[in-house]
Amino acid sequence: MKKTILTLTIALASMSANAQFLFRISGNNVKEPSYILGSVHTLPGSLLDSIPEFLEAESKCHQLYAEYDISSQQAMAQAQTAGQQAISLPDGKTIFDVLNMEQMDLLNYRFKETFQVNFTDSVMKAVWSYQPNVLITTFSLVFTTQEMQKHPELGLTGTPIDMVCINRAKERGKTIGQLDEIQPEDKLKNMRDSLNSKIDVQVDSLMAFLNDIEHRKQMIADELNSVALSGKYWKEGDYDSFAGSAYWVSQIQKQPDLFKQRNEKWLPKLQAAMNEAPTMFVFGAGHLVGDSGILQLLRNTGYNVEQIKTKQ
Repeated sequence: MKKTILTLTIALASMSANAQFLFRISGNNVKEPSYILGSVHTLPGSLLDSIPEFLEAESKCHQLYAEYDISSQQAMAQAQTAGQQAISLPDGKTIFDVLNMEQMDLLNYRFKETFQVNFTDSVMKAVWSYQPNVLITTFSLVFTTQEMQKHPELGLTGTPIDMVCINRAKERGKTIGQLDEIQPEDKLKNMRDSLNSKIDVQVDSLMAFLNDIEHRKQMIADELNSVALSGKYWKEGDYDSFAGSAYWVSQIQKQPDLFKQRNEKWLPKLQAAMNEAPTMFVFGAGHLVGDSGILQLLRNTGYNVEQIKTKQ
């Protein structure tokens, strides 16, 4: 559920031109500055043209690095295929092989309650092979979408800012790099084997979720209220309050693999890119935050990193 909430976090489609976390990186023998745009993945890229500081920084950069090249249909297809394999039950099993009749009845009841269709109906056959954790994510995503209707500031409109940044760089003949890579098959197999070895634990988690579903809905509502507060900080360009908010501090502490480990893997790529040419880095703003955030890692390595504020 946390990852689902995080995937939708601060989708602030109604932001003004002040909504930017733009940082200049200099020093440490780098000839020309590079830049980081802390991104909200669903933020509309149409905002870029109204941020002169970003346009100026963009014009100075010879290449762009994003988390993934999400404009590459082939890469996204490979990622989707790999992800599908990682979330499937082993040996051709289905959910009917891992849940008993009583558990299946509860799942079917909650599914009908939420989706207006029985899980056991043949139209749902495509998801019968999914691991139990995937069903938790599915419910959480729906509850999150429903709760977002109460927060118009979290609406999703326009082409995401990350995609627009990549497309603009390609149109201008700039080099495109990726900070992350699609996991090789052996690592995906290890991940799949690890998940499949814990099916009983996943079943227990699914049953706990289904039995406590109203409380889980409230937890999602509480998190989205925190997301809305993050949006306020973003609109004001108040990075310090954003980075120090209880919500983001807790997200980073609870998900070290998503933040700390990825940041540490990214750091050498950032350094190599900056040594090649002035570079614009575009990635989720959560990766900027904290002692293990990209900003602090760069400073620890000897770079000067400063936020560029929008001129009023």
